[in-house]
Amino acid sequence: MQSSVRLPNKRGVISILGILLLIVGAIFGTFVMEMGASQGEASVPPQAVFGFESDDSGAVVITHEGGDMVPRSALEVRSPGTVSEWPDDEIAAGDSITVTELESGDAIRVVWESPDGEKASVLATYDVP
Repeated sequence: MQSSVRLPNKRGVISILGILLLIVGAIFGTFVMEMGASQGEASVPPQAVFGFESDDSGAVVITHEGGDMVPRSALEVRSPGTVSEWPDDEIAAGDSITVTELESGDAIRVVWESPDGEKASVLATYDVP
């Protein structure tokens, strides 16, 4: 009589471990990619249009005319004049502010700055006539 030793079949166990590792890797990869995408988006300047309207008293009204909403904390109006406050925490189409005490030739810049402070972009400029 021949005695044969039967080894247990481990192929099924190895396949299950491989599938579990693949699933965990996919979940981890998705999580990392989502974090990278959200951080990258915060560093991209918004696509917003600002209009300017001046009068003879040295005042200019700046209006968000369309495009992306912009967090107030990320937006700065640079001007030699006095700048009022934006009405909301998110500047959206229709929101406006006034810059006063301006003279002919003064420049106004609407500047966006990324939340981490590493990037800035001029969204609009205006020279007072």
